[in-house]
Amino acid sequence: MRAYTVLLSSVLISSALLVSGCSSTPKERPERTEAQQYEEVRRQIERNNFLTAIDELRELEARFPYGDFAEQAQLDLIYTQYRALDYPAAVASATRFLRNYPTNEHLDYVLYMKGVANYNLERGLFDRIVRSDKASRDLDAWRDAFTDFQELVSRFPDSQYAPDARARMVHIRNQLAEHELHAARYYARRGAYVAAVARAREVVIHYQETPSVEEALAIMSRAYRSLGEQALSDRSLAVLRHNWPESDYLSRGQVQLSWWPSDGGRGLLSLLTFDLL
Repeated sequence: MRAYTVLLSSVLISSALLVSGCSSTPKERPERTEAQQYEEVRRQIERNNFLTAIDELRELEARFPYGDFAEQAQLDLIYTQYRALDYPAAVASATRFLRNYPTNEHLDYVLYMKGVANYNLERGLFDRIVRSDKASRDLDAWRDAFTDFQELVSRFPDSQYAPDARARMVHIRNQLAEHELHAARYYARRGAYVAAVARAREVVIHYQETPSVEEALAIMSRAYRSLGEQALSDRSLAVLRHNWPESDYLSRGQVQLSWWPSDGGRGLLSLLTFDLL
């Protein structure tokens, strides 16, 4: 009986030690200094581990909001969010940086990154798979991008980012003009000639030197004629002839638009396709 009692006691003690060992918490990671944590951020960025880098940057900001690496960490956050394809977050971080550090020496870079993030907001996953017609949808993000690039080239004309910003501005203007032209065609096909003229005039007045001006003038001339405003129609036609004497929209000196609705109204194909074709 005594041997059984000793054996039972040994088993209980061993079990207690085993449970105690299993329930012990793992050793916590030693607290890092600001420099050590920022070094880890750079290591993750170099490895293209952008999501991990973002988490590290968030923690760094929370622990050292006024530390030696605070401004640089905010710059890195804009970059990593952009590389992680989180364009709205990159825009928000850039906006905050411009507000909090108005005298930083890298403001041209921040404006550029804000612009390209807004620029890429118009490019969704679907755009990477097939080519889509951006002119047929809202382009508010590109308008914001144009404003960002415009501020960049105005404030920092000699910046290394200015040439690319100017090139993107040209492309955005062309797309915005085509957007207005798309609306003008839409209204013209439905016989809403006043609205068609208004959108075409927007192209001629605000988007000069874009490829869309030629067709915009043709639409204006044809729409004015449909409205019975022959003098205005002739004026638009004269401008078109003067600037594009060999225009494809001219036939024997008069405006010719193959898609223009006939006097009988919209055709069956137009009705079935909602004017998409």
